[in-house]
Amino acid sequence: ANADPQAYGIGIKELWEIDPAKHKPGLVIHTAGWPLKSDTYGGSFLYHMDNNQVVVGFVVGLGYTNPYLSPFEEFQRYKTHPSIRAFLEGGKRVSYGARAITAGGLLSLPKT
Repeated sequence: ANADPQAYGIGIKELWEIDPAKHKPGLVIHTAGWPLKSDTYGGSFLYHMDNNQVVVGFVVGLGYTNPYLSPFEEFQRYKTHPSIRAFLEGGKRVSYGARAITAGGLLSLPKT
């Protein structure tokens, strides 16, 4: 009662240094869906930080049923979208990482 089911995702994140001409400090882009199919939930983010840096990430819900789905490969495909590729082209990836994350919202976190 008063709780949602727990849900988890895999989040992949990269930090890029980009061309100063392409940098837009404070710009935030959030997406849902593509390149994932409609039966798999997930989304992405792109944040323009200070010093010509951009953080780009992709999250896939861990409830997916396709055994051939590769969150890493979907992230690579996401970065080919013209709206995202335009910022990253000519840039340099500085760091990267991945984590399992809670994805169900505040009401799905266990009470302590």
